[in-house]
Amino acid sequence: MPMYEYGCNGCGNVFTMMRRMGAGTEGLSCPGCGGGDLKKLLSATFTPDSEKAMPSGMESAGAKMPGMGGGCGGGMCGSGMCGI
Repeated sequence: MPMYEYGCNGCGNVFTMMRRMGAGTEGLSCPGCGGGDLKKLLSATFTPDSEKAMPSGMESAGAKMPGMGGGCGGGMCGSGMCGI
């Protein structure tokens, strides 16, 4: 489930929630003031700009991913642990 950032229009609090993809703000309330006037914010994403920025072991994991030079089960998607 993806993490989304929300901003409260009432108190200005910004918080992160794990929600289903495409879920809106219905059913959410601000943890700061309890208000329901919320907006989904555009969040920054992490993209390493070099191999040195990758956490250790990610280079070899990337080689096993489909489209990254390798592939689960000889390039057969869905046959590996990732379940993609």
